[in-house]
Amino acid sequence: MKSRKIVTCIIIFIIGVSSAFAQFSFDNYALCHLNIVDVNAKRILGDYTIVIQNGKIQNILPSKDYIPNDSVQSIVLRNKFVVPGLIDAHVHFATDPTEERRDNAEKVLREMLLTGITSVRDMAGDARTLSSLSRDALIGDIVAPNLYYSSLMAGKKFFSDPRTIATAQGGVSGKMPYMKAIDSISNMPLEVAQAIGTGASGIKMYANLSNNEVVKIVEEAKRQNIPVWSHASLQLTKPSVIIASGVIAISHANMLVYENDQNEDLIKFWSNHKPDGDEKEFWDKEFEKLDFAELYKLMIKYNVVLDATISVLKIQKNDPRRVWVYEIGKRIIQQAHKAGVLIGAGSDSDQETFVQHEMKLLVNECGFTPLEAIIAATKYSAMATGILNQEGSIEIGKKANLFFLNSDPTKNINNIDDVLWVIKNGKLYNPK
Repeated sequence: MKSRKIVTCIIIFIIGVSSAFAQFSFDNYALCHLNIVDVNAKRILGDYTIVIQNGKIQNILPSKDYIPNDSVQSIVLRNKFVVPGLIDAHVHFATDPTEERRDNAEKVLREMLLTGITSVRDMAGDARTLSSLSRDALIGDIVAPNLYYSSLMAGKKFFSDPRTIATAQGGVSGKMPYMKAIDSISNMPLEVAQAIGTGASGIKMYANLSNNEVVKIVEEAKRQNIPVWSHASLQLTKPSVIIASGVIAISHANMLVYENDQNEDLIKFWSNHKPDGDEKEFWDKEFEKLDFAELYKLMIKYNVVLDATISVLKIQKNDPRRVWVYEIGKRIIQQAHKAGVLIGAGSDSDQETFVQHEMKLLVNECGFTPLEAIIAATKYSAMATGILNQEGSIEIGKKANLFFLNSDPTKNINNIDDVLWVIKNGKLYNPK
């Protein structure tokens, strides 16, 4: 009787997900005989069953201990691997949100979800558009990851940037509730309250903020219970001050160079460097001139995640004056990781590549193991976003955001592309 029930369920299941991009959802179902990639224990749990109820993980147990019953549909996935849904912790979907960009955003978000990305953190854009995308993704009106977006704060000087003008269309750059110019007389309780009112999941500090302004932003954000994300350097404020201020994540590994004013001369030298001899040897020797040990200790002390963004750093290599950004940034990521700094995974590549590319670069160029890259793109990216209590690991009570693979991704990071199915908020999507 039990085997007939399982076979019948699988037939119905296959019919339900046979069309491209189809989504499929029971209120209550069990995924049986899986290999779970446990990012907390840092190992694989072999032959386990996950029970999902109303979009959340209701139970996790060895398959031998699971007793099927008539109220729970059973889906057998023997020899398959399940990973927490991937989180791209650095994207931009609404810098210039014309109607075409909305269409393109939906297209890219759909592709992201169907490759295993169940959540993204948008690091500054037009919150009017992002709010709509976030709402539609949450309720399933569009096929897309959950979208957590930011409200940007920066010094007044920054708002002459053409990107901010495009993002504030219909209003004034620096005076939008999701894009605020901050100075010494800003009404911080009001600024933070307006940021929260946009529906933002976090405040992003971008540029030209003083030490005092950084401290005031973070203190008020904590009082109003919204996390703060930041660039690793804010021109006027050094990385050490930002890390100690109470932010939960900093972006762009290369920016740690700006901790020491003496490094400005090195940057000028690197910007004019012409290839001559062994490039690796050259950059290894240049990196030896730098010391980030105290910054690493600070990040560990304050539990700050480094959103490394190696994907976008590598793009800088196309500009001869920016090769240093990648070469130094890559070495910082590797060294910080060895020191015990929590490294998140965010692509920041204008959707030319997704977080899977970031994971492969972490493995192939920064010395991560495949499992460490998976943890970066799940648990630590969830920490960087401020959603670890809901996502980022496979645990009872968390959202059923899961990513199923035909091959073991801890053996070979390229297996992250061998996708079977994706579950987001309990709904199953068939990318085939």
